[in-house]
Amino acid sequence: MDHKTKLNEYITCALFAGFLGLMFLGYLFLPKADFSEKEKRNLQSAPALTVETLTDGTFSKEAESYAADHMPMRDALVSLGAYYRRALGLGGTEEIYTFKGDRLVERPVVYDAAAVKKNMAAIDRFTQKAAGQVDVMLIPSAGYVQKHLAEGNQLTFTDGEQIGKIYESLPDSVAAVDVITPLMAESERSYYRTDHHWTSRGAYLAHKAYLEQKGKEALPQSAYKVETVGGFYGSTYARSGLWLTPPDDLEIWHSGGEFTVWNADSNATVGTLYNRENLSSADPYTVYLDGNHSLVRIKNPKGTGKLLLIRDSFSNCLGTFLADSYAEILLVDLRYYKGGMDSILEEGFDDILIAYSLSNFMTDPNIIYLSY
Repeated sequence: MDHKTKLNEYITCALFAGFLGLMFLGYLFLPKADFSEKEKRNLQSAPALTVETLTDGTFSKEAESYAADHMPMRDALVSLGAYYRRALGLGGTEEIYTFKGDRLVERPVVYDAAAVKKNMAAIDRFTQKAAGQVDVMLIPSAGYVQKHLAEGNQLTFTDGEQIGKIYESLPDSVAAVDVITPLMAESERSYYRTDHHWTSRGAYLAHKAYLEQKGKEALPQSAYKVETVGGFYGSTYARSGLWLTPPDDLEIWHSGGEFTVWNADSNATVGTLYNRENLSSADPYTVYLDGNHSLVRIKNPKGTGKLLLIRDSFSNCLGTFLADSYAEILLVDLRYYKGGMDSILEEGFDDILIAYSLSNFMTDPNIIYLSY
């Protein structure tokens, strides 16, 4: 080995050692954030070293998460990796893929026969208890509705087939609500580019389809004053690492109606469907009905009938439109409400709607609480 080759090896080793040293110093002395604004999540705090955490493996697990979360230049490295995968045609991360027009979508929903069987049994038992007819609305993913915009990655979205299969297995007394047709008719306006939720327009189209099925008339689009709020980054953006993606516009549709909104978690009643303070929070989508709560009750003195809405986060926005038609709506989120459905059903409802995104229907273990 000649002198020049040895010198090159020494330089390489020195550079690598210097890089490791800088990273170590960064871990020690750079300030540690508690929350990632880009990823919209709390970062791992420093692990506590005790005999218990050392022996049960908690310390090593949390230490690994802490090291990953607080790596110097982490945001830049995560983003670099995401754009590298995109250049290879692999999407942004293993969970988020890119479509034309700077759209970030979740990977296709995987059909889970066991979860469907369990949830259908819960719906069947719930329907037997409910006096009114139960309707089910399953919401397809943005990737399915906008699959014509895929950027060449070999993804197969089968939401339509999955939802059709589930609808076919519903009890005879349960009516299925088709929202795929209206959403696909305005596919590029029905979902956010940087979030997995539908837009206000998408929620409007879905609520209109439901009301038409119930023999009710929805307010026309012209009845709403649309407020546009820019700078919205959603959940798919946060998980993508593709942080050069331009932000969305979030729309708030004002009907001019008078509402009172109560939620059980704060036991507070407000006179608006929208919590504007949340527009400057880490998750502006929670502007609709203040986000997820165990129970939310909306009253509208000009509406008619009473609706029970069993829901996930898609109904934060959906509920703001249904509120224009019903005198009272009780929204129940089974992820947080564990009080049992019997006492709720005792209130009496004209209509009952179970509305879930297809993804949550496959993965949320709390739907079984319908039967309790």
